Formats: sequence, C-alpha cells, structure tokens
Amino acid sequence: MLLKKYKEELLSSIPVVSSMDVDIVDVGPTSIVLTAPLNTNINYEGTAFGGSLNTLCILSSYLLVHHILKQAGIGFNSLVIQNSEVEYLKPVDGDFSAQASLSVSDEKLFYKLMNKKGIGRVTIISEIKTNQADDVRVRFKGRFVATK
Repeated sequence: MLLKKYKEELLSSIPVVSSMDVDIVDVGPTSIVLTAPLNTNINYEGTAFGGSLNTLCILSSYLLVHHILKQAGIGFNSLVIQNSEVEYLKPVDGDFSAQASLSVSDEKLFYKLMNKKGIGRVTIISEIKTNQADDVRVRFKGRFVATK
C-alpha cells in the first residue's frame, strides 16, 4: 500500500517520471529502490541516457528524504536539492535500478537540525545497477535541504 501511494504521488507531482516508466520497488527505514526500463530511457548508442540515470538518482534520493521526514513525523514546507555530483562508471545496457540510502548517524543529525533549527541538510548516496549485473554503474551523491 505504501509503495502504491508513493508512486501515485510521484507520478502526479513530477511529470517527467511517467514518461520514464519509473517504479518504486522497495521502501526501507533508510533506503529506497526505484527501477526504470532501458527501452524508455535509451540513447542513440543503445545504452541508458545520462539524463535519465541522473534523474532516477535524484528521484530516489528525494523520495528517501521525503520518506524519512514523514516517518519521523517532522513537518516541512520545502525540500530541495542543494548540490550533487554524479559519476558514470560504466554504460547501463539493461533495465536498471537506483538505490538511495543514508547512514543512521546522518539521519539522526538531520532530525536534530530539523527539530532544533527548522532547517536540515542531509547527504544521500544513490547507486545504479542493471538488473543483469551486480556492479555499480552510476554513483550519485546529493545534498538535500528541508525547511519547516
């Protein structure tokens, strides 16, 4: 039920997601996994388009921050990405998934800042793998800012 609700919210609030055929396959306490098929995110060389890969990393990271705030009962008015960096390590030549995660210590510090100052920054790591191989193809690191 939780996955269905997240997917509905994601598809209705961020239009580009529907054309990418993004699916939410797992939501954990400090991680989230999104998938996307190669055929709707393909470039002229037959591999995944870099923009789609970056977008899936941003989406997985954003949804994770959104999820942990909701889970903790911390209300917020704004959640935005402040900066990011992405490494394209290998071509993505099949359907792929992005797993975003954060450490428990980073999560606790984020909550503390939100509750004490009304603004918090947290860094999220998202990695993309193909469904056919277990090696990391893309590594993303982004800092997100939430305000009350």
